[in-house]
Amino acid sequence: MELEKWKDLIKMSAQYQNQDFWDTFISPEKSSHNKKHSFSGLEQDKINRFLSNQDIYPRCDMYECNGDIKIDAELPGVCKNDIKVSLVRNELTIKGRCSSFNQHLRYFIKERHSRSFEKVLTLPLPVDKYSIETSFENGILSISLPILFQEEEIIPIFVKSKEKL
Repeated sequence: MELEKWKDLIKMSAQYQNQDFWDTFISPEKSSHNKKHSFSGLEQDKINRFLSNQDIYPRCDMYECNGDIKIDAELPGVCKNDIKVSLVRNELTIKGRCSSFNQHLRYFIKERHSRSFEKVLTLPLPVDKYSIETSFENGILSISLPILFQEEEIIPIFVKSKEKL
Protein backbone atom coordinates (compact mmCIF):
# COMPACT_ATOMS: atom_id res chain seq x y z
CA MET A 1 0.00 0.00 0.00
CA GLU A 2 1.31 3.43 -0.87
CA LEU A 3 2.36 5.81 1.86
CA GLU A 4 -0.51 8.22 1.08
CA LYS A 5 -3.07 5.45 1.48
CA TRP A 6 -1.57 4.55 4.85
CA LYS A 7 -1.75 8.19 5.92
CA ASP A 8 -5.41 8.35 4.87
CA LEU A 9 -6.17 5.15 6.75
CA ILE A 10 -4.50 6.45 9.93
CA LYS A 11 -6.28 9.80 9.61
CA MET A 12 -9.63 8.06 9.14
CA SER A 13 -9.03 5.78 12.12
CA ALA A 14 -8.22 8.75 14.37
CA GLN A 15 -11.94 9.13 15.08
CA TYR A 16 -11.81 5.79 16.90
CA GLN A 17 -9.33 7.21 19.40
CA ASN A 18 -11.95 9.38 20.99
CA GLN A 19 -14.35 7.96 23.62
CA ASP A 20 -16.92 10.56 22.48
CA PHE A 21 -17.17 8.76 19.15
CA TRP A 22 -18.06 5.50 20.92
CA ASP A 23 -20.50 7.25 23.22
CA THR A 24 -22.17 8.72 20.12
CA PHE A 25 -22.22 5.37 18.41
CA ILE A 26 -23.70 3.53 21.38
CA SER A 27 -25.91 6.29 22.86
CA PRO A 28 -26.30 9.16 20.39
CA GLU A 29 -29.00 10.89 22.45
CA LYS A 30 -26.61 11.28 25.41
CA SER A 31 -23.70 12.67 23.44
CA SER A 32 -22.86 16.26 22.60
CA HIS A 33 -20.70 15.07 19.71
CA ASN A 34 -21.10 17.06 16.51
CA LYS A 35 -23.23 15.99 13.54
CA LYS A 36 -20.38 14.81 11.30
CA HIS A 37 -20.48 11.39 13.01
CA SER A 38 -24.26 11.07 13.06
CA PHE A 39 -26.08 8.21 11.35
CA SER A 40 -29.20 8.19 9.20
CA GLY A 41 -32.41 7.25 11.00
CA LEU A 42 -32.46 3.77 9.47
CA GLU A 43 -28.81 3.09 10.31
CA GLN A 44 -29.24 4.41 13.86
CA ASP A 45 -32.37 2.30 14.31
CA LYS A 46 -30.48 -0.85 13.27
CA ILE A 47 -27.55 0.03 15.53
CA ASN A 48 -29.82 0.73 18.53
CA ARG A 49 -31.78 -2.48 17.96
CA PHE A 50 -28.56 -4.50 17.78
CA LEU A 51 -26.91 -2.90 20.81
CA SER A 52 -29.98 -2.84 23.04
CA ASN A 53 -31.29 -6.30 22.26
CA GLN A 54 -30.85 -8.05 25.58
CA ASP A 55 -31.80 -11.38 24.05
CA ILE A 56 -28.50 -11.47 22.16
CA TYR A 57 -25.84 -11.02 24.83
CA PRO A 58 -24.74 -13.11 26.47
CA ARG A 59 -25.56 -16.04 24.23
CA CYS A 60 -26.87 -18.91 26.32
CA ASP A 61 -27.78 -22.56 26.12
CA MET A 62 -30.39 -23.93 28.56
CA TYR A 63 -30.97 -27.67 28.77
CA GLU A 64 -31.89 -30.47 31.15
CA CYS A 65 -29.24 -32.94 32.23
CA ASN A 66 -29.37 -35.50 35.06
CA GLY A 67 -32.24 -33.81 36.89
CA ASP A 68 -30.76 -30.30 36.61
CA ILE A 69 -31.46 -27.31 34.43
CA LYS A 70 -28.09 -26.33 33.01
CA ILE A 71 -27.29 -22.89 31.62
CA ASP A 72 -24.07 -22.08 29.77
CA ALA A 73 -23.47 -18.39 28.96
CA GLU A 74 -20.70 -17.07 26.72
CA LEU A 75 -18.87 -14.21 28.45
CA PRO A 76 -15.49 -13.89 26.72
CA GLY A 77 -13.18 -11.29 28.22
CA VAL A 78 -15.44 -10.65 31.22
CA CYS A 79 -13.90 -10.83 34.69
CA LYS A 80 -15.60 -13.21 37.13
CA ASN A 81 -16.01 -10.35 39.63
CA ASP A 82 -18.00 -8.33 37.06
CA ILE A 83 -20.76 -10.98 36.79
CA LYS A 84 -23.85 -11.00 38.99
CA VAL A 85 -26.37 -13.86 38.90
CA SER A 86 -29.69 -13.75 40.73
CA LEU A 87 -32.90 -15.77 40.90
CA VAL A 88 -36.29 -14.21 41.61
CA ARG A 89 -39.21 -16.63 41.43
CA ASN A 90 -38.68 -18.42 38.10
CA GLU A 91 -36.48 -15.76 36.45
CA LEU A 92 -32.71 -16.09 36.42
CA THR A 93 -30.83 -12.85 35.71
CA ILE A 94 -27.26 -12.66 34.43
CA LYS A 95 -25.81 -9.17 34.42
CA GLY A 96 -22.48 -7.47 34.37
CA ARG A 97 -20.13 -5.24 32.45
CA CYS A 98 -17.76 -5.78 29.52
CA SER A 99 -14.99 -3.23 29.30
CA SER A 100 -12.58 -3.13 26.38
CA PHE A 101 -11.79 0.58 26.04
CA ASN A 102 -8.45 1.82 27.32
CA GLN A 103 -8.01 5.57 26.92
CA HIS A 104 -4.23 5.26 27.05
CA LEU A 105 -4.12 3.28 23.81
CA ARG A 106 -4.19 4.52 20.23
CA TYR A 107 -6.74 2.38 18.40
CA PHE A 108 -6.59 1.75 14.67
CA ILE A 109 -9.59 -0.55 14.77
CA LYS A 110 -12.05 -0.63 17.68
CA GLU A 111 -14.76 -3.24 17.09
CA ARG A 112 -15.28 -4.40 20.68
CA HIS A 113 -17.20 -1.90 22.75
CA SER A 114 -17.64 -1.50 26.48
CA ARG A 115 -21.16 -2.05 27.72
CA SER A 116 -23.32 -3.28 30.51
CA PHE A 117 -25.47 -6.31 29.90
CA GLU A 118 -28.44 -7.99 31.51
CA LYS A 119 -30.21 -11.11 30.38
CA VAL A 120 -33.29 -12.57 32.03
CA LEU A 121 -34.06 -16.25 31.46
CA THR A 122 -37.41 -17.71 32.46
CA LEU A 123 -36.91 -21.16 33.95
CA PRO A 124 -39.30 -23.78 32.57
CA LEU A 125 -39.48 -25.80 35.81
CA PRO A 126 -39.29 -25.09 39.56
CA VAL A 127 -35.77 -25.41 40.98
CA ASP A 128 -34.20 -25.94 44.38
CA LYS A 129 -32.96 -22.41 45.03
CA TYR A 130 -30.73 -23.58 47.89
CA SER A 131 -28.65 -25.98 45.77
CA ILE A 132 -27.65 -23.83 42.79
CA GLU A 133 -24.04 -24.21 41.66
CA THR A 134 -22.01 -21.98 39.32
CA SER A 135 -18.59 -22.04 37.71
CA PHE A 136 -16.72 -19.74 35.34
CA GLU A 137 -14.00 -21.13 33.13
CA ASN A 138 -12.57 -20.06 29.76
CA GLY A 139 -15.22 -17.37 29.31
CA ILE A 140 -18.16 -19.71 29.91
CA LEU A 141 -20.44 -19.17 32.90
CA SER A 142 -22.06 -22.49 33.84
CA ILE A 143 -25.07 -22.59 36.14
CA SER A 144 -26.62 -25.79 37.48
CA LEU A 145 -30.11 -25.54 38.96
CA PRO A 146 -31.49 -28.77 40.48
CA ILE A 147 -35.06 -29.37 39.37
CA LEU A 148 -37.46 -29.44 42.30
CA PHE A 149 -39.58 -32.54 41.96
CA GLN A 150 -42.54 -32.09 44.24
CA GLU A 151 -44.81 -35.01 44.68
CA GLU A 152 -48.33 -33.83 44.41
CA GLU A 153 -50.24 -34.18 47.63
CA ILE A 154 -53.46 -36.08 47.17
CA ILE A 155 -56.24 -34.32 48.96
CA PRO A 156 -59.48 -36.27 49.27
CA ILE A 157 -62.61 -34.33 48.53
CA PHE A 158 -65.82 -35.64 50.00
CA VAL A 159 -68.95 -35.26 47.98
CA LYS A 160 -71.86 -33.99 50.02
CA SER A 161 -75.37 -34.88 49.24
CA LYS A 162 -78.18 -32.33 49.31
CA GLU A 163 -80.79 -34.98 49.89
CA LYS A 164 -82.84 -34.73 53.05
CA LEU A 165 -83.74 -37.87 54.87
